[in-house]
Amino acid sequence: MIRIRFPRGVPAGLSELLSVRGVQVTTNPRFIAVEREKNGPEQFALVEERIRPVFKDRWRPGSHAPFQLVSIETSSGCNHTCSFCPVAKNVDPRPPGMMGIDLLRKIAEDLASSAFSGRIALFGNNEPFLDPRLPQIVRLFRQACPQSDLRILSNGTLGTVSRVLELFEAGLDTLTINNYTDGRHLTATTRRLLRSADALLPHDLRVSVRDRTEVLTTRAGLAPNKPAPSFTPRGFCALPFTDLFVSYTGVVNLCSFDAHGSVAIGDVTHQSIREIWQSPNFERYRDTLLRGERRGLKPCQNCDYDGFRSPDLLDPSPLTRSNPNTESRT
Repeated sequence: MIRIRFPRGVPAGLSELLSVRGVQVTTNPRFIAVEREKNGPEQFALVEERIRPVFKDRWRPGSHAPFQLVSIETSSGCNHTCSFCPVAKNVDPRPPGMMGIDLLRKIAEDLASSAFSGRIALFGNNEPFLDPRLPQIVRLFRQACPQSDLRILSNGTLGTVSRVLELFEAGLDTLTINNYTDGRHLTATTRRLLRSADALLPHDLRVSVRDRTEVLTTRAGLAPNKPAPSFTPRGFCALPFTDLFVSYTGVVNLCSFDAHGSVAIGDVTHQSIREIWQSPNFERYRDTLLRGERRGLKPCQNCDYDGFRSPDLLDPSPLTRSNPNTESRT
């Protein structure tokens, strides 16, 4: 099934392409959220009033509740020049590189040893389809963590129908494609995939139609088109309580918004994931954020992300910004 979402309604002239078997136009943020549903005053208030109390109730010093999502950036680099991205191909300051297969195996074995059944995102601040080993890597993590939810997010420009099918056959659960144009038109890749919807019917493919010039968050002060927030960021952020982000070098960054790796929490080349997750530096960030404060925290003090993450990310019906009912989950 291909689910596709447009930010401002379906443009004219696409009805034939979107009406084929296996294609569904959606407005459900559970599948694809658009920017107006995130990072505004209402969402900040929601996180403070409904989400922070849940984490505060569940998290105790030394308890180290397990992470729910691990992002693994298998290689560096992107082939797009989106104006909001601090690692677009025209501005990325990081040296090119690729995570070695031995280190990928180490991460997979580490996750397997704890019977990890959460979400594994095989991408980071990069374009994952630039890594020719991607099907092999999907297969590696599927075998190591058979109960995990394996996902990839891509700009889709290199996603031929055969490559997409190969990833699903290797064990991928969900592929989301950001269709970067003007927020209305579809790329040639997206059109090819839609025309092959019948072959993709058993799989979970999502297409978010995006504007390459849109202004999003500050990306922790790194976004080229929004280097500073329009207000002083404060308030809770759930990401250090739920997410573990492994960069292509093996260094674990504070979160996915720390694209340049300004805060290194640990390094999986010589530390276990468990050791990194329980590190004092991670605890310091969590303790401060639980108090609803970002001031003095690098790079959180420059980040205007609303801090949302469902406390139960893997629930069949996880909380969303539009459905913040936590009463039955606290």
